[in-house]
Amino acid sequence: MDLLKKLKHQGRELSHRALDSHVRLGVTGLSGAGKTAFITSFVHQLTSGVKNTHLPFFDVMREERYLGGRLAKQILQIPRFPYEQNLQYLQKSPPMWPPSTTSWGQLNLTLRYKSTSALRSYVQRYSELDVDIVDYPGEWLLDLPMLDMDYRAWCEFSWQLFEKKHRFEHALDFKKSLENADLADTSELTISELTKAYKDLLANYHLIAGAYLNQPSRLLVPGSFDGSPMLQLFPLLPSQCTQNSALFTKLEQHYNSYCKHVIKPFYQEHFSKLDRQVILVDCLSALNAGFEALTELQQALRLILQSFHYGESSLVARLFKPKISKVLFAATKACHVTPEQHKSLTLLLQQLLHQPLKQSQYQAATTEAMSISAIKASKSGYVQVDNLPQPCISGLTLDNKNMTYFPGDVPSVMPDEALFAKHAFSFLALSPQTWRDTSDLPHIRMDHALQFLLGDKLR
Repeated sequence: MDLLKKLKHQGRELSHRALDSHVRLGVTGLSGAGKTAFITSFVHQLTSGVKNTHLPFFDVMREERYLGGRLAKQILQIPRFPYEQNLQYLQKSPPMWPPSTTSWGQLNLTLRYKSTSALRSYVQRYSELDVDIVDYPGEWLLDLPMLDMDYRAWCEFSWQLFEKKHRFEHALDFKKSLENADLADTSELTISELTKAYKDLLANYHLIAGAYLNQPSRLLVPGSFDGSPMLQLFPLLPSQCTQNSALFTKLEQHYNSYCKHVIKPFYQEHFSKLDRQVILVDCLSALNAGFEALTELQQALRLILQSFHYGESSLVARLFKPKISKVLFAATKACHVTPEQHKSLTLLLQQLLHQPLKQSQYQAATTEAMSISAIKASKSGYVQVDNLPQPCISGLTLDNKNMTYFPGDVPSVMPDEALFAKHAFSFLALSPQTWRDTSDLPHIRMDHALQFLLGDKLR
């Protein structure tokens, strides 16, 4: 029965692709960028019974052509994104952010609307658009660049990364363990101990703001591969890679297996079929962490985006090998700064993504950059300082303290190391606002995001 349902789903997907009434949306972002909040808000805006007058730039709603959306039935073998549970977290007292993703999941939506085409409206009372939303841990994205490296190159890449100022001291113990290792010893005990030492290093890096590139990601978030021998993997020192030792050969085998059996199937299943993509970037946390963190974020985004195929899809391509035709680059947590800083936040994002933006545009994809808050966590206003209005925001910190303050300016260009030496950024993390499901989910520019991603499909 499950197989029959799967075949029916695939048949429906193919027919809707042929009619251009199906969109597969990938929500991409590193850990902490706000993927869970974005998907939860995205779905709520489209499926809630609330009259969405707070989405003025989403044409289909502004023109009163939107008839509603519902969560579609899902194939039993596909993990489901925990949408309803996430809403419950937002309704707690005090409200809480939903937990980050620890495995991949998907939600399928069916949207109904009135077409702007007179002929289409005459033939049918309403039109439908199927939307599949794909979610996965942000850490798993970081493995994609490994497909373009062999084991030796990965080791060199890793140790160049570990030499950076914000990483160097943390890697010293693991480096010493490798220097004392017998390269002829490939016993289970030795490899397990060295893998554990490396896993501890990655876990340490995961707690450091600005240490984004932690590979292989499945050591931190193993998913269904927990305990697999392929995860006994760590980078030898570059000098050790030239010796062609038994340990090098063993680890090279594990690396190749990991790429073949973990990264490639993950990419082929979830990324090769995407039509549209959202790239979420937390610029503010990177600024807080300093110059090295900001440059590592830029490097991570550049490496990840090289793995995707961009460009317009023909009818045949839509059916069998779709390309990403639209990419939304979004600087998240815009509510953590005052509204007049949103333009600078968007410009900083464009600076971070200068090369990927050029690349995706060259390959004929339509791109747009904006600053957003999928779930707004503050209120903005002004206070009087020396009889002059001073912009500020008011919100609840993560330790439940109400604060009204000016969070600081956002640089509109990539700041250099000299600026960080003179100035420390300190953008506070905020809890979500109190919310009940009978009201609109507050946001900043989700209507712009919806219009860019779906507006042309809802005509």
